[in-house]
Amino acid sequence: MFKPLAGVGCDAGWVGSCCDMSGAWFPMTSMLEILGAGGPDPEHVEELMLYGRLVGDWSIRNRYRTADGDWRTVQERWCFGWVLGGLAVQDVLYSPDAGPRGTTIRCYDRTAKVWHITWQDPRHGVYVSQIGRPDGDGMLQEGTAADGTRARWAFSDVTGTSFVWRGWIAAPGGEFEFEQEMHATRG
Repeated sequence: MFKPLAGVGCDAGWVGSCCDMSGAWFPMTSMLEILGAGGPDPEHVEELMLYGRLVGDWSIRNRYRTADGDWRTVQERWCFGWVLGGLAVQDVLYSPDAGPRGTTIRCYDRTAKVWHITWQDPRHGVYVSQIGRPDGDGMLQEGTAADGTRARWAFSDVTGTSFVWRGWIAAPGGEFEFEQEMHATRG
């Protein structure tokens, strides 16, 4: 049934199980079932819908600048969903041919009234932390990558069936340069 793991968790762990605070073991639910949520936290629906309106699956036309300065366009998918008890929105950007490219988690800070946002692309070693806020009909996110590069990302023209995402980067102390644009349609 379960294999013991010496010295893990509540004195001795078992593959396929979890330990509660009392030290009792019980069968583990899928991590994705625990992570996922059926919708926004009911006490903060209005604030959470800033990014919550993106929940669902989107077809993306992704146009970006390559390392040699040329522009490339690819078709991808972007899937958004509720997580962490409905207090966060997580997405996965993926290519039907190459698989997942990365994930973003957006957590609403009820005290500061901003979104804490983290993009992670472990395949390419790109990690960006940002703060997000409403900006007209969309959202503006600003922050830095792990290498110190400044990043400014914006969602605009957001409707129930489409949006545009644009990204700019800047070296520390440098000017922002346009580097990427994604046109999304729902479904």
